[in-house]
Amino acid sequence: MQQAFSKLKLKSKASDAPDAAPAVESGKAPTTKQIYQARFNFGVNFGSCFVLEKWIFHDLFSETDGDTEFDAVSSLVKKIGVEETQKKFENHWNSYVTQDDWNWLAAHEVASIRLPIGYWDVDGGSFTGGYKFGPYKKVYANAWTTIKKFIEAAAAQKISVLIDIHAVPGGANDSGHSGEPNADGAFWSDDKAQNEIAKMAGWIANDLKGYDNIAGIEVVNEASFENNPKKQQRYYGACLTEIRKSDEQVPVVISDGWWPDQWVKWVQSEQGEGYLGVVVDDHVYRCFSDADKAKSPKQIIDDLNGDVLTNLNDSGAGVDFIVGEWSCVIDSQSWEKGGNRDEDVKQFGQTESKLFNVRAAGSYFWTFKFQSGNGGEWDFKTMFDKGDILPPPKPSKQPSEDELNQAATNAADSHQNYWKQQKTTIEPEVYKGGFVAAWKDADAFAKFNGSRIGRKEALKWAALQGLIKSKGGVKNTWEFSQGYDEGLKQFYSAAV
Repeated sequence: MQQAFSKLKLKSKASDAPDAAPAVESGKAPTTKQIYQARFNFGVNFGSCFVLEKWIFHDLFSETDGDTEFDAVSSLVKKIGVEETQKKFENHWNSYVTQDDWNWLAAHEVASIRLPIGYWDVDGGSFTGGYKFGPYKKVYANAWTTIKKFIEAAAAQKISVLIDIHAVPGGANDSGHSGEPNADGAFWSDDKAQNEIAKMAGWIANDLKGYDNIAGIEVVNEASFENNPKKQQRYYGACLTEIRKSDEQVPVVISDGWWPDQWVKWVQSEQGEGYLGVVVDDHVYRCFSDADKAKSPKQIIDDLNGDVLTNLNDSGAGVDFIVGEWSCVIDSQSWEKGGNRDEDVKQFGQTESKLFNVRAAGSYFWTFKFQSGNGGEWDFKTMFDKGDILPPPKPSKQPSEDELNQAATNAADSHQNYWKQQKTTIEPEVYKGGFVAAWKDADAFAKFNGSRIGRKEALKWAALQGLIKSKGGVKNTWEFSQGYDEGLKQFYSAAV
């Protein structure tokens, strides 16, 4: 009976996901908060901070052979008690990132942190009742306070934070990074848990809405792949409903379950002519699948252009992506097929970087630091210092109004001449309006610490609504879209 009631509640919440407010207000300069939410976020994950992974930080696993957060906390409480365990965990959180680390991140063009958290970390553990972490709630009494200190420290460096609900009850997949041993993706068959975590996502949105530098709320990490993902769709819809109750604008990030096009179609279908404020998270690893292990490093590199965020329905129109996790790691089986490791890793990482900088609204390397030494091709600092990963180029000058006017006129003339030859009726002023809107958006973002536009589809939709309102309607919206894309392209050519 309880499970049936939970399913009804979930369906009710998911039945009519509300639209988001426009990412910016047409005709007005974007606010600092809007820029944090919509700029390109070159970033890194704080892996194994609030969701432990033994291979990254191992000290808290001294009393267990297990490798999940639950193994660590349960074994330590059994050995030394709740209070001493709490001290150990709080020391880990508080020492994970130092002021020198924040300074280094800012100096190396890092614009955003993806912060994986567990459901046990939120609001003093108040969402753990009835789940594995319930008995250990006291250990996490101050976790949320510490998370907010991270947000404030990031803000001081003009760095945003993407809150990633990385670990949910029962696990969103069958991996240990869900925090629980023997995770098997049970979250997707537990409607009560999905209701609870959707409610938790809403609580997070409400509690953090006073911060300008929240890049988004990711409602699950690496959802298990499904041919028919009805359960994931219901959960995402419920999260949208809960989050939009208190924050109409914050980006809501969903996992693509390793199938980007599946979720492009879902977002396009759900939002129709509106806008949901959803960002799809795609993870790019080339070291885990048997198919990748069968390739040489060169083959992996050569295939990237054709398989990273490609073959999307209607070219992904209306849908923004982030790459929430990626690395420079290639499996040993691939290296056995030949290659120069230093040269190939550099080419691999740089190729990934360049593709993400164009095709996504942000990217977050896995991961920031390791307890012992460095993590080699998993290690952000090591890869950055070797030049193996590349931030997007920052606008270095402000193009003049004359440059804008000339570029817009030339682009509109070219557009008109092309379609005239095709004998197609067009509205060149609509195309030109898109061009000018994009140029001005990009210029406004560049004034904030050299920021680049990331969520292009969100800003394009917002600009289009402004034009529709001013003109009382627009027939050829596709022209506006093409003009916007060209305007961004030409602004960044003129500004670097």
